[in-house]
Amino acid sequence: MFLSLMVGCITVVITMSVQVVAVVIMIRLLLRIMASENWKTEGFGFDVLVIISVLLVLFVGHLVQIAIWAMLFVELAEFDSFLTAFYHSAVNFASLGYGDIVMSEKWRLLGALEASAGVLMFGLSAGTMLSVMTRLFARHNPGGILPGNQKNRAN
Repeated sequence: MFLSLMVGCITVVITMSVQVVAVVIMIRLLLRIMASENWKTEGFGFDVLVIISVLLVLFVGHLVQIAIWAMLFVELAEFDSFLTAFYHSAVNFASLGYGDIVMSEKWRLLGALEASAGVLMFGLSAGTMLSVMTRLFARHNPGGILPGNQKNRAN
């Protein structure tokens, strides 16, 4: 159990680092773009492109994390094929827990650790999307005036 916990915790740190690095690079790039002159003149298409780009980077980050867990499962000889390990890893990461494929008792704690990491990473992704969309909304609403709020318009 201790070995499983240690291997799992190390893998959690590695996979979380992947997503954090991807988010930080993406946010820095977006901030640089937003600081440029083009940011102020772009319209609907630019907003769509930003949101799609952010979603793709976040999703690829999740896929990389799932693949890292799958490689670990194959290395531990829990699965013979990477595709089976990847499927099992995706089910764990998304916290679906189908149970159609299970790991041995020695390593089953890894599934719970991966699910915990997945929940945290989906939370990070949701927070990232909220930040980006808030920034996009603020660009279209520079005075902070909410539609239908007459009190804000008087100030």
